[in-house]
Amino acid sequence: MESQLDSENYWNVSTRKAFSFDDDDASNGFYGTSTSSNKWNPSNILSDDISEASFDNSTAATSLNLSIKSVISDDALELILQEQTLDDRLITKGVSPDEELKLLRRQIQTTLFNPSPETTASRLLLGKTVPLEVFKSMHEKEELLDNVLSNGGGDAVIGVVLFLKKTLNTKHFHAILQHRPKVLQQYISYLKQSNPKEAVTLLETFGKQQEATLLKFKSVYTSNELQVRKQYLQQLARNNSAGSNSLFQQIFHATLKLLELIEKERNSLDNLVHMDSTPVEVLYACCQKYNNWKEQDLISVLSPFRISAEQQISASQFEWTALNERAISQAYGDLESVFERLPTWNPIKQKQFHISFPLDAAIVRLFELKAPSSVLYLFLSKISSSTEKLELAQRVKCTKAAIDAMIGLKDINQLTQLKDSLPERSEEQFYCDRAIKSLQTKRWSTDNIKLKL
Repeated sequence: MESQLDSENYWNVSTRKAFSFDDDDASNGFYGTSTSSNKWNPSNILSDDISEASFDNSTAATSLNLSIKSVISDDALELILQEQTLDDRLITKGVSPDEELKLLRRQIQTTLFNPSPETTASRLLLGKTVPLEVFKSMHEKEELLDNVLSNGGGDAVIGVVLFLKKTLNTKHFHAILQHRPKVLQQYISYLKQSNPKEAVTLLETFGKQQEATLLKFKSVYTSNELQVRKQYLQQLARNNSAGSNSLFQQIFHATLKLLELIEKERNSLDNLVHMDSTPVEVLYACCQKYNNWKEQDLISVLSPFRISAEQQISASQFEWTALNERAISQAYGDLESVFERLPTWNPIKQKQFHISFPLDAAIVRLFELKAPSSVLYLFLSKISSSTEKLELAQRVKCTKAAIDAMIGLKDINQLTQLKDSLPERSEEQFYCDRAIKSLQTKRWSTDNIKLKL
């Protein structure tokens, strides 16, 4: 008996129609679909009735023809499709048939299914490439931005904002930014790094004049030519002359004076300064050249006192800079003049010691710069608390100041121990011995004797 496989009709008859790229008629069916269907259903492309590249039509294969809906719910399936939609890639050469079929299906899914703003925002925050062109309306774009912002923001916010700027007109784009101050601030921060001029324009558009002016001032330093910087500063000063903020005018004029000083006196300062030098660096260079510290000269061009006043350098910064420079130059005789002030309210016109930063910081710094004990003693003598003076004197190894502190504490025992540890017949030992005798004499003075009646 002739078997079915040997029959010629078996090989010439099929319930499936062969696939051809030349068939344009949708009624001819789609790849893997029955010819009995007269209408193409888009959902058939997502059917799992066939494998990715398997054409097994055996009885065993058809008996396991399970629907995907029996395994997963419709909602879960929709989420999976949205995830796959965001993974579209161009088909590269050399891919396997399975991979090519997957990519083709995903491209069709992109056409048939629009991913939700929530899913797209999640993918953006994971740093994945996502096609944003599927969001057409302004409402959808706002939803996408709000979802990204509510989930943490970051660089994803900038990516969405740049997409909005590209696809919206200026009026609608600014309206979105105006109603989202956090997004506006992030976008401005991005522009400050990538496009400062556009950042200035945006700041002025939203009424942030002061921030725009400061950004313009910052852009002055992008030029490497001193004359260009001067011209830009002069223009800024003219444009803001009618403004209510006088602080900006002070900053502009002070910077102009600094550039003019550097331009004219660079050689006099031994080329220690340049156009990028800060006011404190110029002050340090002027301290090196100044030799009249006893007079607070405000006339000389290179006077540290004048530089400090013109550049509005704080008193503490001026004193700290002068202390370091004079100590490094070993010009210790000028230190007292740095910290002396002539109070105008005092009719006697007597100079007084004044320091604008912690005194212990000055003493420790002088010790680090290897200042002599006499200089350390000068500053230690200004400490009123005997306990603090003793602790700091021992730290910087100033024996004479330590003895004064022990006298203030009336600690004869500690003085005696210190005397025994000092070198024989040294100046410190004689000073300590006199201190001990002075304390012993005071103990028996008439002020300390109690008379019994």
